[in-house]
Amino acid sequence: MSDVIIPATDTDFEDEVIDRVEKHARGGWTICYGVTCFGAVPADSPVEPQPGMVARFYGGAGAGSRIRGLALNGTPIFYRTKAEDRELADIQLYGADCADLIARWDRGDIIHTIEMGGMGPGYEQCIQITMIEILRHFVATKPDAALWQDKDIWAQVRDEADKAVSPRVKYIGLSGAQWGAAMSLAAKFYTVGPRAIMADPQVKDRRIMASREIPQAPAAPAVA
Repeated sequence: MSDVIIPATDTDFEDEVIDRVEKHARGGWTICYGVTCFGAVPADSPVEPQPGMVARFYGGAGAGSRIRGLALNGTPIFYRTKAEDRELADIQLYGADCADLIARWDRGDIIHTIEMGGMGPGYEQCIQITMIEILRHFVATKPDAALWQDKDIWAQVRDEADKAVSPRVKYIGLSGAQWGAAMSLAAKFYTVGPRAIMADPQVKDRRIMASREIPQAPAAPAVA
């Protein structure tokens, strides 16, 4: 018996009859109906999906739909409210917290961030690299951001970050303006978190994606 409860008041669902079932490479199952497949039936599902079962998808069943709930032949498998699913989507997109953001950067994943330079990709990359290192310092040392309104305390925080981070990014050859932009952005990420900063309407036109891997243009084909 499933411990998942799906409220009867949630009528945002579509029913589909399963055509085929495949084992998923990371565990669990992929279920298919027509030309559409859904590969996230968990391995601990109380029901093993089988062809002919009715799959009820909450949030839509079409290609590209975000599925927030699933029942197989009436047995709930997993479920999230619309609000819970929006929060999960934001976490998946922007990161759960600053530590998650740094981990994504370290893996070479794409992160969502804010443009600070406006002077080309190379200039911006230097800012984002430095921002991550300052943020790494903040996450490790855990300064109390509530005290940063005090100019003396904020000056001390900046000085400590400068001493800790500057040796790591010395190879970049930062300008003072780049360092200031990186510090400002790192402080913002630290104080409000990745999801809040990316949701701020004041920066909606400056949202960008970045990664530790500097993009390289493909070599021009040889001319015969």
